[in-house]
Amino acid sequence: MPTLKDALMLSGDLFLPKSVRTVLERYWVGNDKSLVYITNWSLIHLLSGVVTGWVLLTYFPKYDYYWSGFWFHTVWEVWQIVVSNTPWWTLRGRIDVVTDTVMFMLGMYLLKTNSILLRN
Repeated sequence: MPTLKDALMLSGDLFLPKSVRTVLERYWVGNDKSLVYITNWSLIHLLSGVVTGWVLLTYFPKYDYYWSGFWFHTVWEVWQIVVSNTPWWTLRGRIDVVTDTVMFMLGMYLLKTNSILLRN
C-alpha cells in the first residue's frame, strides 16, 4: 500500500503513468545534459498558462491578471521543489523553474493578446 510520502511524491507529476511522463519528457531543444532545454512539459506549462489566464479573466476579472497567474504558478513550482520533483539545488533545476515560469507566462500573454479567444 502506498504511503502518504509516496502519494505526495507522485502528486508532483499529477499521478501520471510512466508512459505519459516518457512522452512529456521528450526534448525539443537541448537534451538531458543541457542547462536550458524545452520538452513537451514546456508545452504543458504554456497550455496551463492559457487555461489559467482564461479562468482568471472569466471568473476573477478584478484580480491583477499577470501577478495572479505568476503567484499561482510559483506555488506550483514551490510544491515541485517540496516534493523533490525539481532539483532546486542544481543550476539545471533552477533554470528549469525559470523556463517553466516563462512558458506559463507566455501562455497567459498569448491568451490576453489574442482577444479572439476571449470573445463569446
